Amino acid sequence: MRLSILCFSMLLLLPGVCSYTLAADKHLPISTLEAEAKRFQLNQNPQTHYQMTITIKDAPGPFESINAFASYQAPNCTFQHGGIAAATSHPDKDIPIKFIKIADDKYQSDFYVDAIKDEDYYGQGVCKWVFEGVSVAFSAKNPKIDTWFDASVTPKDLVSNKREYNHLKSYYPTREKFSGYVSRGLNKEIFKPSEYFTMNIDVKKI
Repeated sequence: MRLSILCFSMLLLLPGVCSYTLAADKHLPISTLEAEAKRFQLNQNPQTHYQMTITIKDAPGPFESINAFASYQAPNCTFQHGGIAAATSHPDKDIPIKFIKIADDKYQSDFYVDAIKDEDYYGQGVCKWVFEGVSVAFSAKNPKIDTWFDASVTPKDLVSNKREYNHLKSYYPTREKFSGYVSRGLNKEIFKPSEYFTMNIDVKKI
């Protein structure tokens, strides 16, 4: 899955925190990425609707900041980077999504697999957009300092409908000496249950 690695400093204006990349090619200038992303139109009549629910068990405290987005790519199309001869990349676009707190330990959001309009953007034929996943990150309060606890779903999770992430409680609210640290999960088998908390993800088609 492409889901990862645009720094949250670019997408969320949080310095030093990494999220998910808008680009399939690291050589593509950010200004060009942003310009290309604006080119792609939203589907005004999306049909493939999913709902994502995250239940947090044994959290060490509340989460007041949430950032999330759905990622898409058109692998059958390419465009040339401005100023870089013969350098090309596949079109990518991230769409912010909003999670709503529906219980003390539960958050919910909706997204569409077909959110981007298939169209001939480059004179190469119709660009067919593919859903790449949803990424969400939670932090305690201060997004520039506190740890971001990461979770995501991939296209495979739309079939399995469930996913689990575990994070160290000791990283909440902030990991010492690491402002804006991103926790991407851990192998719970090597930690005591009292040392971590769990994010259980459920995905269902609406």
